Amino acid sequence: MREQCKVQGDLCLLVVEHGASPPEQLSLYEDWVRPPIVQEDLQARLRQLAHRAVLKSKPLLDPTGILYFKDSSVTLSLTQCEMLAPLVARYGQVIYRTELREILERSGSSSSSNALDLHVMRLRRRLQLVRLAVRNVWGRGFVLEPI
Repeated sequence: MREQCKVQGDLCLLVVEHGASPPEQLSLYEDWVRPPIVQEDLQARLRQLAHRAVLKSKPLLDPTGILYFKDSSVTLSLTQCEMLAPLVARYGQVIYRTELREILERSGSSSSSNALDLHVMRLRRRLQLVRLAVRNVWGRGFVLEPI
């Protein structure tokens, strides 16, 4: 049943029996409980899963530096997270080069045009792992979009 949910892209709430080990590798769209299940706890878990389903079509950057998109995730450096934050927050919209250069400057990195291009190149490599791309919008900035 769990594999069927993964294949179909459905949310999955696993019921783990007492004595059984909890699942170690959960996707963003899975959660688990042990019986007896308190109704309030069950509703809270289901609300969290429903919230994650909404995020399924958009990337999610968590505070620990992990970017989630659909069923994939990738770990990013602090600078990459800082640069990616506005791209994720305004997913599909243009983020101006000046905004990203200001982020680099605040982080203590070089904020030259060449430095920005180098950081974007490295970020693009990491984002390919989750099937996202940073597209150049000539003369303006960048857009985060799915591959």
